[in-house]
Amino acid sequence: PIPTQGKSLILTLDTNACEGSETQVEYLEHVQAVISLNSTRRGDVQMFLSSPMGTRSMILSRRPNDDDRHDGFVKWPFMTTHTWGENPRGTWTLEIRFAVDTPHSGFIKEWGLMLHGTREAPYSSLPVRDPHSKLAVVKKAHEDRKKA
Repeated sequence: PIPTQGKSLILTLDTNACEGSETQVEYLEHVQAVISLNSTRRGDVQMFLSSPMGTRSMILSRRPNDDDRHDGFVKWPFMTTHTWGENPRGTWTLEIRFAVDTPHSGFIKEWGLMLHGTREAPYSSLPVRDPHSKLAVVKKAHEDRKKA
């Protein structure tokens, strides 16, 4: 069940990103969290996805006009591009909560990840102009991982 009173349901999923196969992903383009859930008011549910590198993306925000209580989400693909260039291997975290204090109930039926990306670095020809940019952080993380 999804807790109420400002608390969150935290779920984790470990992935090896199809390591060793033809479809291995080393560099993410985008990620889809495929989720099935129901609640007494779908529009009050918020969801956040965090990558193994710690990038946190809001994949579902509060929607005041969405009062569905019957259909919920069935294998719904929630997408983020905020993890672009990251190595997807490791533990992903899904946080689900109600955005309001109104009494609600809800539960998640299932969830999984679809990782879209490449085996080769998509940014090899891009220069790093800002050492704090996403590009700089991702390049450094991949270089550090290769050294380890």
